Formats: sequence, structure tokens, C-alpha cells
Amino acid sequence: MTRLKQTDTYWAVVTVALLVLAAPASSAGQGATGSIDGTVADESGGVMPGVTVGASIGGATRFGVSDTRGRFEIADLATGRYVVEAVLSGFRGDTVSVTVTAGVTSGVNLRLEIAPLAETVTVTRTEQTLSVVPNSIAVVERDQIEFAERRTSLDESLRGIPGLFVQNRRNYGLSGGIGISIRAPQPRFGLRGVAIIQDGIPITTADGTTEPGNVDLGSVGRIEVIRGPSSVLYGNSAGGVINLTTTFDRSRRLTIRPDVQFGSYGYNRQQIRADGGDDKTQFMFSASRFETDGFRTNSHAEIIQTNLLVRRELGPNTELRGVFNFNDTPYAESPSFLNESDARSDPLRDSAGVCLSGACMARGVALSRNWGEGARQGQGGLTLEHRFSETDRLRVTGWGMWRSLDAVGAFRNVELGRNGFGFRSEYLGGTQAGTVGLDWAAGFDVASQQDDRMEFGQVAPAVSGERATSGSLQVDQTEDVLSAGPFAQIGISPNDRVRFSAGVRWDYYDFTAGDRKLDDGDQSGGRTMSQVSPSVGVTVAAAEGVNLFGNVATAYETPTTVELSQSPTGAGGFNQELGPQDLTSVEFGARGLISPARLRYEATVFVSTVDNALVSFQNPDDQTFFRNAGKSSRDGLELALEWVPTSSFSTRVAYTYQDFVFEEFVTGGNDFAGNLEPGAPPHRVFFGANYIAPFGLRSGATVRWVDRFTANNANTVYNWSYAVVDLRFGYDGRWGGVDVRPFLGIDNLFDERYNSSIITNAFGGRYFEPSPDREFYVGLTIGTGVR
Repeated sequence: MTRLKQTDTYWAVVTVALLVLAAPASSAGQGATGSIDGTVADESGGVMPGVTVGASIGGATRFGVSDTRGRFEIADLATGRYVVEAVLSGFRGDTVSVTVTAGVTSGVNLRLEIAPLAETVTVTRTEQTLSVVPNSIAVVERDQIEFAERRTSLDESLRGIPGLFVQNRRNYGLSGGIGISIRAPQPRFGLRGVAIIQDGIPITTADGTTEPGNVDLGSVGRIEVIRGPSSVLYGNSAGGVINLTTTFDRSRRLTIRPDVQFGSYGYNRQQIRADGGDDKTQFMFSASRFETDGFRTNSHAEIIQTNLLVRRELGPNTELRGVFNFNDTPYAESPSFLNESDARSDPLRDSAGVCLSGACMARGVALSRNWGEGARQGQGGLTLEHRFSETDRLRVTGWGMWRSLDAVGAFRNVELGRNGFGFRSEYLGGTQAGTVGLDWAAGFDVASQQDDRMEFGQVAPAVSGERATSGSLQVDQTEDVLSAGPFAQIGISPNDRVRFSAGVRWDYYDFTAGDRKLDDGDQSGGRTMSQVSPSVGVTVAAAEGVNLFGNVATAYETPTTVELSQSPTGAGGFNQELGPQDLTSVEFGARGLISPARLRYEATVFVSTVDNALVSFQNPDDQTFFRNAGKSSRDGLELALEWVPTSSFSTRVAYTYQDFVFEEFVTGGNDFAGNLEPGAPPHRVFFGANYIAPFGLRSGATVRWVDRFTANNANTVYNWSYAVVDLRFGYDGRWGGVDVRPFLGIDNLFDERYNSSIITNAFGGRYFEPSPDREFYVGLTIGTGVR
């Protein structure tokens, strides 16, 4: 009853907030008006859905979006002459002039051309076209994020990116339920070596910790990914970067989109999103609730998220953006990991659906003690951007966050309180010296993190299945982190075909532990770490539609406060033996378009070396610790293809080859030199296809194949290979001015028995976390509002 009351209160607050936000957008009066409509097509004449069309006059712009038939309409326009522009990522836009007359609909047809190298990305902390970026870049657009997807986990959107290994473990009681790595082995929990930025605010904290489960995918409109070391741009944990951007729906002055979903294993999700504003102010507000009972026993989770983004134009060259998001997970259960025999076995359930044996089981102690975690997190920030000229601009961001965590698991209870804040800045500029073009960026980042950690022994409940309680206090300490990093980079273009780039960053980290449990002595202490991270790169326009690129770059990753505080000796303070890992990478690639075939491609080869790699291991109590390996080599090849023979049909193929080997690693009397690093599949293949029928019906299919890979340093245990097929169906329609989008999803169509993740070097043979069998879900999204 308490949970129901809390949920009712939550949605009441959401409703009031929507009414307040809606008021300014819906109050504008209208005089004599006309409208613009038309069709957007590609160079072959095929209609183009999902294209943003803007009509501008006197600095004011109104927007529309083409439907599945390529048609758009922008209504209630004041009379005058408008500049109409069609824009779609990966295509060269089209612009025409149209005169709007009162009471008249003016028709216009727009034509787009495929131009992948002209696409602009911002994940490099500047606005650059892909043709001048010397790194492997992947872009995921809003339609791919939203079409018939649950929008509950980043894995939905990132699966088709080569070099990026993402797995939805469906265990929301363990670090948000998702694991992500870029050109690195699968992390034990959450992610490692990857920085995540959302709307200019770092989700990755000062010590390199990232909680990807806190991302509200229902708000995200675009994802950009740098595959490869990027510490020169982002500092700690930047072996790769994921940049999430909220895009405003400007098809109406105010748009409200409720979304409701239901599916297998008690899955249900509700979201309401509102977009609105005028020419100077835009806002996006999203609130969602997601709940599941889970495929496995002891897997129930409920997650509530809100996200607010506001953009305000303060002047013709200045804008202010504010963002705030909140995540509440009251208590998400964790079924823990299984041995290979149970993980391979088909699930057996009784008539009531209770799991009796097989992959649907939870680990016995996890079920009897109700392992899991509850967490709350809030984060917000402001970004001020001022443009001094066409090339020079200043961007500054201030942000703050807080997090509380109560975890019950691995025979230990943890209470953690975290506060953090930071400042990011960059000054961007450029000039032309004769025929040589120069551009530069410089900035300074600072972040602070304060943790309050208490760890307790665990007392088994009197009744099996109830939650374990806290026993004796084992760790009671504060953990503070301060990081600072100035950086600078420059680009030199001697002509229109070649661009050289170089950059450098210096990072400083100060870790301090304050021991408050003094009965075994004062174990307070600190660690100081610093690193210089250089990079150089080059891009060459080898021919029309062909771009060659290469770079030499570095990444620097400190241990997190959790990893430093988990000492194998059981002592408080920080583990003085655990150090940072360093990565140096050389990368060459090509990207472009084969025009006659309408085939986009990107191919990359990389060779990298990791010194003092952070490697995990467990003790008999399932506690996880880390040690440094001497040296590892990580080499690979990545290929991405996108074939768009018509505007209504497209396919995507991604292939990843990885050869990750310990070059030097001796521990506990064992020499693992020459062994494969655990958690890194040697081969992965992704295939996806989408079709849009003229009457609005849409369908999509994906196939994921993952090669078998080792689960321990000794290479004696392997996770078996698997192939998974998913289907998506949806309809994009409009009834009386209301957007109607029903959809259906089928995951794991052929009921493949596979693991959603593994835990490397696990104790007792419990490496495996089984994934669900065949799942279904249905949903309905409605869009309405004020035009």
C-alpha cells in the first residue's frame, strides 16, 4: 500500500509539472496564418520519413517532421517569405524559399542526398564533420533508439556498434543491470574505461565510476560514440566515450507523448514526455516508471526516472541550458550467478510459474537472503555557451550530483552516500592563414567526489527469503576524490584534403580515505596519481566519398574508490598495492560512401598495449578484489556497413575481431603470459534490417552472434557462443492530428540458451548469468498537443 501511495504521489507531481510547463507554449494567440506542406524524397525519388523540416523567418523557426509517406506540414504560420530546410543525419540537406499567404497552403518538395562524411558530431568536444575526425565514430539517431524498443537499457541502442560490447544482464540489483566495454574485456559490473556524457553533464564521476543504468533512454535523441582512447579529451576512464544528447520534438508548440508497455515476466513500463517552447525557449520533460519480475527468481525491480532539459536563448550569440535528472530504485533484487550446469539447463517451472530448476534459478544464498540493492540518484547542471564569431566560442558547465545506495549481497551489506560536483570548460577557435586552416580547443575540467561508506557483516534472516540484516561494522570511512585536468588540442589543414591534429592533457587525482573505525587502528591514508595523455591524428580525403584516418592516442584509468577500498587483507583505508592502468593505441581506418551501391562503410584496425591492466578476482566469500597485470596487448579489427538501397529499406552489418592477450602477468605463483584476457569474445557479428511500408507499417529484425570466450585467467573455463534473433513491428499513423504508434517486440525468437553476462575469475565456478528465453512485449505511444 505504501508503494502504491508513493507511485500515485509521483504521478500527481508529474501531472502538475506538465500543466505548468505547458502553459507558456499553449497561450500564444494566432492572427491571419497560412501553412507549408510537401514531400521529402532522396536522390532516387524514394520518400524519406523522419526528416526534420524547419521554416524560418526573421530569426524565428517552426518545425515539422515527415511521416512514413515522406509528407510534412507546418501549420499556423504568419504570412511572409520563409526559408525551408530539410535536415537528416547522414544526408546533405536541401533548402528552398517559400512565400506564405493567409489562408493558403504553400506546397514544396525537398530532396536529400546521402552524404555520411558531411555529418556533424560533437562527442569530440567541438563541432566537427566526420571527414576531419581521426577517430572511429558511431552515431545512433532517435528513430533507431525509439522504434518499437522498450527504452529501458542502453544495450538496445548500442548493440550494432563494432568494438563496443554491451550486455543487458537483466540483473538490476547489480550496478544497474548493464555492462559496457569499448575495445576492452567485459567488466565485472557496470562498465570500465568508458566515459559517459549526457547533455554536457558527465555521468562518469571523478574516480571513473559510471552508473549507466541511470540513463533515461526515453529522453535521448542521439548517441555518439568514440571507439578508442580519448583521455586527451575526457581524462580518467576514457578508453572510449559515449555522448548522449536530448533532442527537442519541435513538430508542435507543445507535444505530449504518453507511452505504455506490457510484456513477459511481469514487465510493464509507463512514460509521459512533454516537449514545447518557442523560438527562444525549449523544454523537454520526461517521467517514466519501469517494473519487472524478471526471468530468474529473485529478480524483481522497479525503477522511476525523471529528466528535465531547458534551453534558453539569452541573446543572438548566447544560450543557457539546464538539465536535471533523478533515478529512484526502491529495491532491485539480484539472483547472482550460476555454475555452468545450471546455466545451460532449460528452465523448469511449476503450474504457478515458479522456477524449479535450470537457468531461471537464483543462487540459493541470494534467494534465501534476498540479495539486491536500493539506490537514489539526482544530478543537474547548467551550461552557458557564447559565440564570439563564426569560429570562436566559449562553453562552460557546472554540475552537481548525489547518490545513496543500500546494498545487500556477497555476504556483506553496504551503505554508501555520495556527493559530487564539477566544472567543465572549453574555448574553441579557428582562423585561416593564407591557404592553411587552423582550429583549436582548450579547456579545464575539475571534479570532486565525497563518499561516506559503511560496510557490515551480514546476518541471515530468520525466515528464508526475507532480507538479510546488517551485522558487525567492518568498514566505516570517508573517501574523497579531487581531479583536475587542463587540456589543449590543435588542428592544421594545409589544404582541403588533409588535416593534422594533436592534443595533450594533464590529469591529477588525489584520493583520501578517512578511517572512522578506530578499534583496529587508524587506517586513514591517501593516494595521489597523475598522468600526461598526448594524442596525434590525421585525416585525408583520398577521393570523393573516401576518408582515411589514423591516430596515436592514450587512455589513463585510475582504480575507483570501491576498488581501492576493497583490500584483500580486509583492512580499511585504501589498497596501497593497486595502481592505475595505462593504454597506448595506434589506429588506422577508412570511412565513406560507395555511391552507386548506396553503401556507407567504416573499417578500422587498431593495435594497443595496456600496462598494469586492472584485473578482478574473488575470494571464497564472493568479495571482488582487483590487482594489476604486468602488460597486455589488445589488437583488433572493426567493420561497419550500412546499405540503403531505397528510402524504405536498410540493412546494417557490424563485425568485430579482438585479440586480447596477457603479455606479462604473474600472480600467486601462476604465470598467465600468453593467455587470452577473460571477458573478450574474439569474434562478434551483428546484422539488422528495417522496412517501412507505404501505409505506415514498419518492421525490423536483428541477429547477434557472439563467439565463445574465456572466463578466467587460466583459460580453462569458457562462455559458449550464441546467436540471438530479435524482431520489431510497429505502425506510424495519424488519426485526427494525433500520432498513434502501436508496436510489438519479440526478443530471442528461437529461444537460444545463452548468458547475458559472465563474472570473470569467479570463485566456486559461478561464472554465468543466464539471459531470458523468448520474450514478448507490446506498447502504444500517442503524440498530441498544440500546433
